[in-house]
Amino acid sequence: MTGPSTGAERTVLRWEFARPRLGSRKWLLPVLTVILLRLLSGCAQTGPGPQHPNLIIVLVDTLRSDHLHYHGYHRETSPRIDALARDSQVFLNHYSTASRTGPAVASLFTGLHVRSHGVINPLTHFDAKGVLGDKQTTLAEILSASGYECFGFVSNYNASARFGFAQGFKTYEYVRSTKAGDLNREAFELLGAQVRQPFFLYLHYMDPHSPYFAPGDYRSLYVDPEYRGPITGSHGQLDEIVAGRLEVDSSDVAHMEAIYDQEIRYFDDQFGRLLGFLGDQDLRDNTILVFVADHGEEFLDHGSVLHGYTLYEEQLRVPFFVHDPRRRQPREIEAITRHVDVLPTVLDLLAIEYDGVHQGRSLISLLDGAPGDDVKPEVFAEASLMAVKTIRMRSLLSDDWKLIETLIPFQRVELYNVRVDSLELRDLAEDEPQVTAELRERMEELIRSYPAAGPEVVRLSEEEIEKLRALGYIK
Repeated sequence: MTGPSTGAERTVLRWEFARPRLGSRKWLLPVLTVILLRLLSGCAQTGPGPQHPNLIIVLVDTLRSDHLHYHGYHRETSPRIDALARDSQVFLNHYSTASRTGPAVASLFTGLHVRSHGVINPLTHFDAKGVLGDKQTTLAEILSASGYECFGFVSNYNASARFGFAQGFKTYEYVRSTKAGDLNREAFELLGAQVRQPFFLYLHYMDPHSPYFAPGDYRSLYVDPEYRGPITGSHGQLDEIVAGRLEVDSSDVAHMEAIYDQEIRYFDDQFGRLLGFLGDQDLRDNTILVFVADHGEEFLDHGSVLHGYTLYEEQLRVPFFVHDPRRRQPREIEAITRHVDVLPTVLDLLAIEYDGVHQGRSLISLLDGAPGDDVKPEVFAEASLMAVKTIRMRSLLSDDWKLIETLIPFQRVELYNVRVDSLELRDLAEDEPQVTAELRERMEELIRSYPAAGPEVVRLSEEEIEKLRALGYIK
C-alpha cells in the first residue's frame, strides 16, 4: 500500500552547530580520551571502511511492541518492519527507562538513567521543563569526536534542540509535522546531497503518537465501518478519558486501537521508503540501522489511555532490533535489555572506545549469539508529569518480579509476577510482603548508586506551551 499525500503543514526549524568545543569542561576527559585512543590505535581516519560503518537510529514515538506483527500482533500492521526484523538481531524484551519522550530519549543518548541525566519534570510549575544539561555527554558528541558527521531530524518538540538534545550534532532539525513522509523528505534531501561518510543519522518519527489521525486512505484501513461511538483520537478527547470525564466501552477501545494501528501501518510504508532510498544511495551495505521506540501507549490496559502517567508493561516494553550488514545471522534474543544499554552497544558495534560514564552494558555478546543467561539486568524506570494529572512514580523489574511505587498524588506499592501475569492484573504486594520489602530495599540501593544530576529547568514561552499542548503534554 502506498500512502497518499498528507497535505500536512510542515515547518522546519534548523540549528547549525560547529564542532563541539573541547574547552567545555565535560569534554576534558571522556571525549579527549576517545580521540587519543583512536589516534593510538591507528583508527583516526574519517572515511568509510569496515571499522567505520554509518549509523542510523530510527525511533518511532509511542510504539508498543505488541502492536507489531513480528511481535505476534494479529493485524499485519508492519510488513516492512517485519521484513527487516527477520534479517536482524531482535530483542524481544526491551524496556524503556521512562514512559515519556524526553527522559526516554535522554537515556538512549547518554546511557544514563533518568535521575542521572536529569531530564525530569520538576513538578514546580506547569510551564517548567527539564532539559538535557551540557554536563552530560551524548552519543552524538562521542561520535562527532570520533570523525562522524552527525545529523538529526525530530518531529517531537520534546526532543528538540530547545531541551538540549542537539548536543554533538552538526545539523539538528525540528520538523513541525507529525507525518513520517515529511520527515523522510528532509532526510532524503540530506542523504541525496552526498553527505560525507561515516555519518550518524537520528530520525525521530512521530507516528503513531496521538492524535491518531492517519492520512488519506489509511483512515479506513482497520476501523469497523459500523462503529458509531464518540472516539475520534483527538488529544482533547483522550485527555477527557484520562481525567475521568469521558467513559468508554469495549467498542470504543477497539476503535482507538484500530486508528492507532492505522498510524503504524502508514509509518511502515514510509519506513519502506526510507529503506528503498538507502538502497538507491548504495548505503545499505555499510550502514547499521537501530530500530527502537521511546515508550509505549495505553488503551485502558490499566484504566486509562495515552502515556506518561504509569509504568506498566504497555508503557515501558518497546521494540528494539539491530540490523548490521556485517552480522548476517538473524536471531531473536530473549534476554532483558534496556535503553541505557543502547549507547555502549552502539559504541562497541562501531569499534569506538569510550571511558566516560554510562549505566548500561554492551549487548555485543548477545548480538554474536551468546545465551545471556548469566546476566539478568534490573530495569529501573521513573515517571514524573504535570499535565491532566500530576504524578510521580518509579518501578523496578528484577527477575520475575516487578515493583511499582507511586509517590504522587498518593502513596501506593504494587507487586506483580510478570512471568505468570504479563498483563499485570493481579497485585501481590499484600500476598508477598517479603518480596515487596526486598524489592523496595533494592530500589533504594539502586537510587543511591545512581548519582542524581539535579534537573536543569527552562521556563516555556507561550508559543512553546501551545506546541506542547498540541502534542497533549500540557493541559
